[in-house]
Amino acid sequence: MKKLLQLKRWLTLAEAARYLSVLVGEEASEADILRLALDGELTLSVHFVNSTYAMCGTTIPLAEAKRETVPNLEGDGFFTFLRGTPIPGERVIQFEDKITTLNGVWDLPLFGAESLDVEHLYQTLTMGPSVEMFDLEGAFVTDGAGMYCKLMLRFQGDELPGKSILVSPPYHPNNFYPAGGLPDDSVLVVRTTALQALEARLLEAEKGRDRPIETRERTTLLVLIGALAELAKLDLKHPSKAAAAIESQTALMGARVASRTIEGHLNRVGEALESRA
Repeated sequence: MKKLLQLKRWLTLAEAARYLSVLVGEEASEADILRLALDGELTLSVHFVNSTYAMCGTTIPLAEAKRETVPNLEGDGFFTFLRGTPIPGERVIQFEDKITTLNGVWDLPLFGAESLDVEHLYQTLTMGPSVEMFDLEGAFVTDGAGMYCKLMLRFQGDELPGKSILVSPPYHPNNFYPAGGLPDDSVLVVRTTALQALEARLLEAEKGRDRPIETRERTTLLVLIGALAELAKLDLKHPSKAAAAIESQTALMGARVASRTIEGHLNRVGEALESRA
């Protein structure tokens, strides 16, 4: 599987699940991949099999975002709103005033309607409840390098409020509206680089769990062994006899430790006690 992984830039959810199963040593499913993505542990992507429309832009700090003031609907005051879309991290996406076409694989930031699509699929796969929420801001994708795109759909002539024809030119932004989710002809995928990043984090965590015992910690454990031996009235001046008694007890507990190994640790107890005295 790893050789194949090196040749592919992205995997389907089923392929990613098989890779994760090998990685963690237990059965993983497509739902597990989705849950990891929703929980922020894995970057999920989407493959636009056919092209789709979008408005793209970059982010700026919330404090620097432009604001616009307009009269409210009642006509007795004013309403101020941001020029752009606020996103997590105290930032705002400021879009270019033009429509572009997206192709290929894009990452999902999972803070808009795209997150609801993923949650809906997860609930479907796990026999959970239906997702009734919606997001008026629409669905988003990102290139992972600071650019965000809002997916757009094109009005048909009779769909424009109060209008019977589209604005000229045909690809003017006023002829489009935010998509309520990912396109039906798109496919959720996982980049190989995202899986490799997850694998690296798991290996690092495993390495941390298996770290060698430091001198101070070893001394503390030996002192504790000495104290427990004293409470159990084991004579550590005769480590072989004490080790045999401890070996018998570990065997009864179903976790046998050889007396020779135990004796080796008991022989260090005296030195540890002296260092702490």
